[in-house]
Amino acid sequence: MTSQITTGASAVAGAPRSRRLGELVFVGVIVVFAGVALVMTGFIREPVGSSNVLGARVVPYAVTGLMLLASVAAFVAVLRGDVGAPDEGEDVDTEARTSWKTVGLLALAFASLMIVIPIAGWPAAVVVLFAGASLALGASSWWKALLLGLGLGVLTQLLFGNLLGLSLPPFGTILPGLVEGTGVLGG
Repeated sequence: MTSQITTGASAVAGAPRSRRLGELVFVGVIVVFAGVALVMTGFIREPVGSSNVLGARVVPYAVTGLMLLASVAAFVAVLRGDVGAPDEGEDVDTEARTSWKTVGLLALAFASLMIVIPIAGWPAAVVVLFAGASLALGASSWWKALLLGLGLGVLTQLLFGNLLGLSLPPFGTILPGLVEGTGVLGG
């Protein structure tokens, strides 16, 4: 089955005004984010006496510049009438309403990182995040979600915290004495 994608004036005529407005708002938010990121990149401090040829600002300027360029081009394209084709998929119910309970639970799972990381450390925070998101999205077994979250938390701590040397706190304020001095998870 093939579907034609219409662009230009015929797409604007066939597209609901709310969908076109939604695309303009989405692209406008990306333009604003890119602009803010571009300005904030100027506040990155370079270490005094750094022998880096490129410096710490080159990649952020390049990425945010490309992001700004692409988002402005998309904004102009939407204004000219090039709107995206509506979603059609075999696993998408276009008539289904948004499950605000699921959205709220996912937001809560992500927000839990702000509390759990300082108190219990990165691996425990990943357990809470993964288990919460899995259960919010309909996982049938809570203990499998917890075990997978634990595996992901420990794996990311070992890979990124220990091997790459990133600053992921292995323990928060309540867990430091538990594994202190054993060398496990960077403790």
